[in-house]
Amino acid sequence: MNMMKQRKKVLFGFKSVPYPLRANGLSVRYLPIIEHLSRKHDIDLLLINSDPEELHHLDGVRGYCRKVMTLPDPHRHGVNAFRKILTYGRFLFPSSPPLSEVSHRGSMVTRGIVESIGGDHYDAIVWVGGDLLSHFVDALPSISVGKIFVDFIDSPYLWAIRRKDALFPVRFLDRYDRWKTSRWEGSVIEKFDGAIYISRVDADAVPSRHGPTTKRAVIPNGVNLPAEGSRRTVTYPSPNIGFLGNMGYSPNVEAVEWLHKEVFVPLRKIRSDLTLVVIGRDPSEAIRKLGNEPGVIVTGAVEDIWEHIPAIDLFAFPLLRGAGLKNKILETMYAGRTILTTGIGNEGIDGVNGRDLVLCSTSEDFRGEALRLLSSPAERVRIGSSAIAFVQQKFSWEGILRAYEDLILGGDEGDTIEGRDGERNPPAVAGTP
Repeated sequence: MNMMKQRKKVLFGFKSVPYPLRANGLSVRYLPIIEHLSRKHDIDLLLINSDPEELHHLDGVRGYCRKVMTLPDPHRHGVNAFRKILTYGRFLFPSSPPLSEVSHRGSMVTRGIVESIGGDHYDAIVWVGGDLLSHFVDALPSISVGKIFVDFIDSPYLWAIRRKDALFPVRFLDRYDRWKTSRWEGSVIEKFDGAIYISRVDADAVPSRHGPTTKRAVIPNGVNLPAEGSRRTVTYPSPNIGFLGNMGYSPNVEAVEWLHKEVFVPLRKIRSDLTLVVIGRDPSEAIRKLGNEPGVIVTGAVEDIWEHIPAIDLFAFPLLRGAGLKNKILETMYAGRTILTTGIGNEGIDGVNGRDLVLCSTSEDFRGEALRLLSSPAERVRIGSSAIAFVQQKFSWEGILRAYEDLILGGDEGDTIEGRDGERNPPAVAGTP
């Protein structure tokens, strides 16, 4: 007979609202986690954000939470020159956090965290992301908590060493910041009960001399399945190559510009009827201009990506930088599409080349494989079918949510716990489009 157990209290610290499901990568990851944990535990949310465009989404997540607390984002407040000098001066000390992870009004954040949490005791606190994390660390001596975790998702150090543009005009300071980022990330791992990453590459980025590897856990995202029911069919001229992603995100912009110049334009000299379809919200000015080029379609935001994905013959994700697991690649694989991507695009997914997807290293690779696969529908079906089975086996939310709960709370498998005050829990969100 299952025993009733006391609900545990969990606090999540966020920099943006994890709602709705496809608002951003954070909500794709954390809305299913919050929904799952809220069935058996009391969830509090601390949000450091004062953007009205985001705050109006809070009502959507309140149904899963016992309490939602908000603090103003210090980055939205002007600061005087003296305060900036103090912040930059602090950066020069090796023991201080990297400049990319601090704020000119950090003391305001620390004080606000302590005042918001008050006398509450939490069984676990999870701080999500590296932004403002150093100020949360400063607040820890005043907080009553059982276990403390950080979900870096993507490694800040991996981002630092892969970023395209220098953070500082002086090269020495840029190298110094990357070294400090590695040291700081490692020190957080050392202080906390665990550090969570979305992929093994991210988890292994910081050298073991800077932080213990035994405290690093890899928990990927699951695939958020399309909602059941009929949907209209979107059609695009065929043959076509597609790209799916947030088109205001600089690694995606860079990838699409490269795809157009190095792959699509040369291939169109061979296949004059070839079309490039770029699907994704917030297209940058450069991407919008590409929409005026021959054979290129830029959709902008779409209401339901699952109406568009099946209309693409072949997806190409020539990602050249970035970190973490690529959700849109997983979704296109789950839809049975054949994927061309780089080693960086496959990080965290770890699909088998030639079975689940096709890995390419050069523009010649992308062009050759694209021509081969566009001319072979049977081969695309074979790879697409394998991709579906691979994603279903490795990226099912059921196992991922269980692993997450086991990590931060020790797991309560087999327990039956009613909702707060006997109310029914909110509906599941993992299948929402």
